[in-house]
Amino acid sequence: MLGRRQLREKVMQNIYAYNCLGTNGEERMVEKNMLKSIDQIYDLYIYFLNLIKVQKEIAEHKIELAKSKNFPTKEDLNPNLKFVNNKVFTILEQNLELSRYSNDNKSLLWDIYDSYPNNIYKNLIESDLYKDYMKNDKNSFAEDLEFIMNLYVEFIAEYEDLHDYLEGIQITWADDVHIANAMVYTTLKSFRENSSPLISLFKVYKDLDDKKFTEELFRKTVRHQSETRKIVEEKAQNWELDRIATIDLIILEMALTEFLHFPNIPAKVTINEYVELAKNYSTEKSRVFVNGILDKSLKELKDNDNLPKYGRGLL
Repeated sequence: MLGRRQLREKVMQNIYAYNCLGTNGEERMVEKNMLKSIDQIYDLYIYFLNLIKVQKEIAEHKIELAKSKNFPTKEDLNPNLKFVNNKVFTILEQNLELSRYSNDNKSLLWDIYDSYPNNIYKNLIESDLYKDYMKNDKNSFAEDLEFIMNLYVEFIAEYEDLHDYLEGIQITWADDVHIANAMVYTTLKSFRENSSPLISLFKVYKDLDDKKFTEELFRKTVRHQSETRKIVEEKAQNWELDRIATIDLIILEMALTEFLHFPNIPAKVTINEYVELAKNYSTEKSRVFVNGILDKSLKELKDNDNLPKYGRGLL
């Protein structure tokens, strides 16, 4: 599932898109596209799980082709089945949620003849990871799981050509690959040898509160931009607004919106979250700048008794 920081990232990206459009009439459309792009992270997550699963299907297909050769070798007729018998493949194959969602959304399935899964398989079988796994006589679920997790990290999560391909399918996926990768890795890590076919996969939202938070953060940031920009202008001495980096300004607007219009979120949590966003999406100087503006703003709001916090927001 997406954490609050990742949801803030999505809001930030879409406020940037909204600002680029330059018209208030587009607010609802941008919000709708934002929520759709968040929902589509689940599709990418399923697509990646199916990309793991198809590796077994490719291996089985190649085994059958080798057996049907005119002059099969002894190895062709008696192949090492350790890879295709990996217990993690079985868990993925039997998972009801994965099967049902994939069958309802067949575009998220891979074919054994698709180039990207075949390239992954080719690179895998030539690797030391695969060779060491196949020659190891141990057969344990722990070893199977470790192998699949390494397969995913080394040959799927870091496959740049695949990322370019995904952007061509769904443009928002380019920004969401790291989120889907984290969801897949955490899902794999949660598997146990006796995992039930009924085990639930990850959802994009932890609960309805997280979805509501995302919607409200976008709406309130947009609708209170004039208010929060005025605060930034007052606190950013010797800086004209047009000299502040666009992303830094959006980050400050969102943080100030949380100060003023999200009474249940502690101010220190807000500062920490947006300083991290500045660090990840801007520069080291931006991180210091954002932290300084928010500290000044928080102090003034407290001094003037204008910080509306209650409940958890007081922590």
